[in-house]
Amino acid sequence: MTTPSEVDALAARAPAGRTDKAGAPSAEWIFDRKTLTLLGTRSVQVNPGTGEDALIKPGTVLYTHAVMVRAFVDDIKATP
Repeated sequence: MTTPSEVDALAARAPAGRTDKAGAPSAEWIFDRKTLTLLGTRSVQVNPGTGEDALIKPGTVLYTHAVMVRAFVDDIKATP
């Protein structure tokens, strides 16, 4: 599923795609509006949980990841 606009971990508005599985958090991928480069990901609680998971309210961001630096290297496992 795509969404017209989300806010990434750097607080920038960008187009996004997400998964919605019954009872599972929604995984969202956020892209640059012009280049469609992946900017980051996040996981959001969609439904109220059960048991201990009931403490997490729907809409709570569970995880975020922002791509801060990109680089190319010449060999596998080489660091920039």
